[in-house]
Amino acid sequence: MNDDVTLRVNGREWGGWTSVRIGAGIERLARDYSVEITREWPGADGVTSLQLRVKNGDRVEVLIGDDLVITGWVEATPVRYDARSISTGISGRSITADLIDCAADPTQFNGLSLIQVAASLAKPFNIDVVNAGAPSSVIPGVQPDHGETVIEVLNKMLGQQQALAYDDPKGRLVIGGIGPTRAHTALVLGKNIISCDTEKSIRERFSTYQVSGQRAGNDNDFGAATTTALRAKTTDAGIGRYRPMAVQQTGQATGASCIARAEFEARQRAARTDETTYVVWGWRQGDGTLWQPNQRVIVFDPVCGFNNSELLISEVTFTKDNNGTLTELRVGPPDAYLPEPEDKQTKGIKKRKAKEEPF
Repeated sequence: MNDDVTLRVNGREWGGWTSVRIGAGIERLARDYSVEITREWPGADGVTSLQLRVKNGDRVEVLIGDDLVITGWVEATPVRYDARSISTGISGRSITADLIDCAADPTQFNGLSLIQVAASLAKPFNIDVVNAGAPSSVIPGVQPDHGETVIEVLNKMLGQQQALAYDDPKGRLVIGGIGPTRAHTALVLGKNIISCDTEKSIRERFSTYQVSGQRAGNDNDFGAATTTALRAKTTDAGIGRYRPMAVQQTGQATGASCIARAEFEARQRAARTDETTYVVWGWRQGDGTLWQPNQRVIVFDPVCGFNNSELLISEVTFTKDNNGTLTELRVGPPDAYLPEPEDKQTKGIKKRKAKEEPF
């Protein structure tokens, strides 16, 4: 299969790149790309031909073979040369990059779902929003603070709604859940895994997590009539020595929200220990499809402790250079990538798994 990388800009296709890097992931809102071509110096009359007729701000489509992988902008056109050679290149990001860089319209949103708020925030940038299983519940009041970017506003809601935000090849903003599809090809030591890189670090893990917060009491929450301080505590059995962590819950806390936050911190930090990056040959799976972020993949790697474990692909990076055509896959347990949970008590569900202690 022809996996040449082509850039479509201003009705013209550019290819023949000697170096390629294309990245996509679920912990970012915009894919990125960089391509470069290096040549020996031609004669004086050939210098003009080395200048690509592409300028910053142009709309671009990036394709691998016939597969569209990025719809975005040209953000840089670097030129580098020395006495022997000259290289020219193009780099940029998905059109969703503006949601990362730019301030949100300071509009008050009331009685809308996450998808509806996201669509309103993205509309001024002419970016479409795709519902990939986002929660439909109504979010209370949302209003961007002065200078807040769109992604900063979205991040506040994503934690409450347990949803992810990322982009797709068409440059659309996707709101959805963890791992809706499975990869066709497994990652297997001794077969398709070329290399592995993992820290297996516990630096960010603690033996106990204590979350504290405050809320004004009411009849539905312990019947208190005055402001009450709350705290919840949970432990990580994988940490043997005394390593406490204290977290202040912001906003109007409840017993349930403190418990959920404590459990979230313990679960996510433990899952991050197993994050691993694998490199495989080529850019496609056994069925001919490109590797994709947010797919569940089976991993067999006894060295790292994975025995046909189902992990989530959080980041995919396609590269092509002197080392060959490779895919770098960052994987980890799904719990490593879930945002902070919403307060279940707002839905009348009381959760008491962790130890809860009023001051």
